[in-house]
Amino acid sequence: MSARELDVLDLPHGRCVGTLHRPRTRTSDVGLLWVNFGYVPRDGHGGLASQASDALANAGVPCFRYDLPGLGDAPGPLPKVTHDFFPVVTGGSFTEVTVELVEALCAREGLKGLVVAGLCGGAVNAIFTAHAAKQFVKGLILLEPEMYVTEPKAADGTVQPIRLRPWVRQHLPEKKGLALSLLDQALTVKLPMEDVLKAVVTRAVPKQAFNYWGWMRLLTAEGKYSRFVPIPRKAILDFVMSRSGLPSVTNLPLSVAWKQWLDADRPVLVLTAKGKLREIFFDRINAGLAMKLEKPSYVHVRLSGTNHIFTTGGAIATVTKHLRSNWRLFAS
Repeated sequence: MSARELDVLDLPHGRCVGTLHRPRTRTSDVGLLWVNFGYVPRDGHGGLASQASDALANAGVPCFRYDLPGLGDAPGPLPKVTHDFFPVVTGGSFTEVTVELVEALCAREGLKGLVVAGLCGGAVNAIFTAHAAKQFVKGLILLEPEMYVTEPKAADGTVQPIRLRPWVRQHLPEKKGLALSLLDQALTVKLPMEDVLKAVVTRAVPKQAFNYWGWMRLLTAEGKYSRFVPIPRKAILDFVMSRSGLPSVTNLPLSVAWKQWLDADRPVLVLTAKGKLREIFFDRINAGLAMKLEKPSYVHVRLSGTNHIFTTGGAIATVTKHLRSNWRLFAS
């Protein structure tokens, strides 16, 4: 059995408040550090991080869950608007304090290093941290990694919508003159009472449906209006994601850090919700970067019948099982 302890670390870039899961008998000189899942407190969605830490600690692995400054129990400034929080994460603003946390824990606990884990924005932070602290980070556990910038913004900070015509034109194959011509004709025809219709649609449909991520959520059945989209989502997604190169919304600094980590054969366990938006985009990024994923140091588990935060379909227990069975990746 393991024991839990509360902990507070005052670091140069802020105070971190955490929970330690200490094994009765330690069998690993490498520990596991969970960082916040986006803006969710250190317990994780549905207690995922907490339950997984208990299970691994009972197997002899020291585990740590910490709130970074401004999140959960840790004091610190945060953007007032939720949407403004995500660029903070995707831009790597938590990297410095997380590196300090990793180094402090390794020194205090007498560990060779830590595996850094997180979901969504936590996975983003884990990749940036691993890139900046290769000596201390011995592996990555990425749950639903988000490899794109949240949404493009205008200079005044407002969300810059991506309109239907440019979006569709961008994803049609090149040298299809007839298709493009017919598309342009269809989209440029002035409909009767077009302004009135546009006003009605704008009022009836959320603004998110008129930008890139609004459409991607609809196509992956992650939006609340997806059930009203009578189109072959899978076929369109396969077509869109089959294009070469990186999408314009790719988080390039994050992708570079990710590629360098894998090229160095550093160990990674990835878990994604099968067929959901982040898995589709993750696969597209890997293809665009020509990543070599057939290697012993890389394991990707795709979970069916669950959601982005792994709270449906018994996913928490399944994730915990995969963490325990794949810990051998980081044992060497």
